[in-house]
Amino acid sequence: MARSFRIISVIILIFAAGCLLRRCSAPSCDMTPGVLSPERDPLTAFINIKSGMYSNKGYLTGFQYTLLTGFADSLGREMNFAGIYRHEDSWKMLLDGEVDVVAVLASDTIPEPYASCVSSSMQFRDYSWVTRSEDKALLYQINRWLGLITKGEEYAGMERRFFPAVKERGTISPYDGIVKANSALLGWDWRLLSAVIFKESRFSMGACSRRGAVGLMQVKRSTAAVYGVTDLFNPKENVKAGVLYLRQIQRHYRKMGLDSADLVCFTLAAYNAGESRMRDCINFTDSIGRNGKSWEDVSGSIPLMSQREYYEDADFLRHGKFDGRETLRYVEDVLEIYNEYCQTVRY
Repeated sequence: MARSFRIISVIILIFAAGCLLRRCSAPSCDMTPGVLSPERDPLTAFINIKSGMYSNKGYLTGFQYTLLTGFADSLGREMNFAGIYRHEDSWKMLLDGEVDVVAVLASDTIPEPYASCVSSSMQFRDYSWVTRSEDKALLYQINRWLGLITKGEEYAGMERRFFPAVKERGTISPYDGIVKANSALLGWDWRLLSAVIFKESRFSMGACSRRGAVGLMQVKRSTAAVYGVTDLFNPKENVKAGVLYLRQIQRHYRKMGLDSADLVCFTLAAYNAGESRMRDCINFTDSIGRNGKSWEDVSGSIPLMSQREYYEDADFLRHGKFDGRETLRYVEDVLEIYNEYCQTVRY
């Protein structure tokens, strides 16, 4: 009897040990979705997709931005953006925990040192999102959300908005709604503000200049900070910052008593060259006997500011010599684009 009891006890111990061993040695890539940890709030993404400056290529980052923020909203979380196709090593940032999601072209090859440490979501159009392999819960939520939204009308609407087969009459870009809402702050025709954005970035929200200007309206972070804007990759926030800066400039020139046509030209010129530089241009124009409140006179005087005999003795010029061809071309281009919009797009 005692012998039988010992045998049964041994069998029970062996069975229990086997269960424990199987539990400890189970692969870490089980399909249990789990729960996103509190540390994932907010989420951070990097859009590692090159977005061209011309045609619809500039809309790729906008499409990804809209989807990524929509995914975060579905979780009741905030989505921050660490970068958009810049020189940072997005894969290292992912593994170091600086970002949670990297948006890529599905055809892109993941660098060998990182390939075994990351996992890709389901493909949608030509894209996918990549997470750290250990973030199974996040990847599960991504695939679940993408699987649902890509079958619905909301996603179809996004595709029509960012990848239009034929541009609808009366539209300029996927950001028309944002532009119309903000143009009222300036008292501008929304098509004029659209012309500024086209000239600045070709409607590429991922555009970054060598001078540190970012997004649709090419706003610098220092300028945006003045207006309480921190996320310049957010189209609404970027346009808001750009418009508030334009409004500040316009108010300054309005106080000088400029007429409406000159007011727009001076505002555009200062947005491109800077208010301080334009102050030099106005003072220079006055110094040579022309009218510093007339854009025709100022634009005609600016080319002289690059000639030594004119700028050398002009001690009042805070910035010295000025080759203003870029600024003159900027104003001309914006007005020309606006004129084209007026011919093809209803108010």
